Amino acid sequence: MKEFLDFRCYVVERRARFKLLQAQERYHIVEGILVGLDNLDSVIDLIKKAPTNALAAANLMKDFKLSEKQADAILDISLRRLNALERHKFVDEGKSLTEHIFKLQELLSSRKKILQLIEDEAVEIKNKFSSPRRSMLVDSGTGEVGEIDIIPNDEMLLAVSEKGYVKRMSPDTFHLQHRGTIGKSVGKLRVNDTMSDVLVCHAHDQVLYFSDKGTVYSAPAYKIPECSRAAAGTPLVQILSLSDGERITSIIPLDEFTEDQYLMMLTAKGYIKKVSSNFFSSIRSTGIIAIQLVHGDELKWVKCCTNDDFVAMASQKGMVILSPCESIKSQGRNTRGSVAMRMKEGDKIASMDIIPAALLSGFGKVSDAFESHRSANGPWLLFVSESGLGKRVPLTSFRTSRLNRIGLIGYKFSSEDRLAAAFVVGFSLGDDGESDEQVVLVSQSGTVNRIKVRDISIQSRFARGVILMRLDQAGKIQSTSLISGVDSDSDGSEEVIVVPIAGAS
Repeated sequence: MKEFLDFRCYVVERRARFKLLQAQERYHIVEGILVGLDNLDSVIDLIKKAPTNALAAANLMKDFKLSEKQADAILDISLRRLNALERHKFVDEGKSLTEHIFKLQELLSSRKKILQLIEDEAVEIKNKFSSPRRSMLVDSGTGEVGEIDIIPNDEMLLAVSEKGYVKRMSPDTFHLQHRGTIGKSVGKLRVNDTMSDVLVCHAHDQVLYFSDKGTVYSAPAYKIPECSRAAAGTPLVQILSLSDGERITSIIPLDEFTEDQYLMMLTAKGYIKKVSSNFFSSIRSTGIIAIQLVHGDELKWVKCCTNDDFVAMASQKGMVILSPCESIKSQGRNTRGSVAMRMKEGDKIASMDIIPAALLSGFGKVSDAFESHRSANGPWLLFVSESGLGKRVPLTSFRTSRLNRIGLIGYKFSSEDRLAAAFVVGFSLGDDGESDEQVVLVSQSGTVNRIKVRDISIQSRFARGVILMRLDQAGKIQSTSLISGVDSDSDGSEEVIVVPIAGAS
């Protein structure tokens, strides 16, 4: 208590000295003004005869024994304040200042008066804020701080390799590059290893890892060790309880699990299934079944969707099916699903993506969007071939159909090439109506190229496409990911600001 009172006395003394200095300075000015008003005719005559303000001030100081501040104050007075009423105001102000100065000097000379002032101020504060507390203080139980509470929910980039290595990096690790360039390496890879998936999420997201055997595992995103681009990464077996030979084929970050949010799954043999994300809100460390697989099949793609969205599937030979997600029956985890696409001989499923209903809202009736509009405007279906070619085709070039159909041709390939991935683009548009999205291409050797979607040509379903990435020594395109929405910094570089769940391998 003594320390507190000493501190309060120190504060009150400093405040009183400051106010005393202000009052004394003001009294000095008022005193000079009153001298000028008492000799008004002489002062006016002196000012009229002086050639400059400086000389007028000097003459006032000499003739009336004034200080420089007092002389300047007299010169600053306007004519309207030279009447008798204004003089009385200055006289009253001088008396008030004299009393105020006396009280402050008396306060500073007595510690007893300082303590009395501290008590009076405390009582005043008590009376002012004596109303009952309006908010409730609730006991939070143990009051323990969880691990996630002290971890910032920062953006991060996750990269997974075919041999099961994962690493967490900053999303600005890969700067924007032009179409047709060689790109930048995603980092050191093990011998005969290739990149499987690259996506961006947040530290607090729960990341679902879907394996080729139809099992799903879960771990917080921040559990993945952060490393540099040059590092090889952490084996997934150190984070997940994977069985021998089990590979992770899809990773989905989720910040919440709701009944109306679904996970759309597609297998290599073309079986498709829709499951509510609620089924995956609690996953044991050894994983749980996500889908039943027939002999020789494997789970390849998993995407988030709602019943209002559409699903787009493409085969390696460039055939495409667009179907409403609502038409696909929601099932439990321990089921196989339905046949998604009827394959031609030698053809396989190559990619799957989701078309959000919001992208088609401008067409009026969403189900008619593919039938009644034929234009080059977005949204588009972005195709990427294994040889590094690509193109954009307007979604209105396709019609919707039911599952278990051959589909429409979306890309006419040469005999040596085939489809690596297909994405729906047009999530984020610039002021010119063009896409603000970017696509990240990863080659088999681990080389990464990140380019603007707007730089990729809009072509017909039968066109060959343009070069997106030169693969002279990099093999084929192994993985592709879509990054939506960019913002330019002041230095001209571009950084990711919004990233939807997108990726294909």
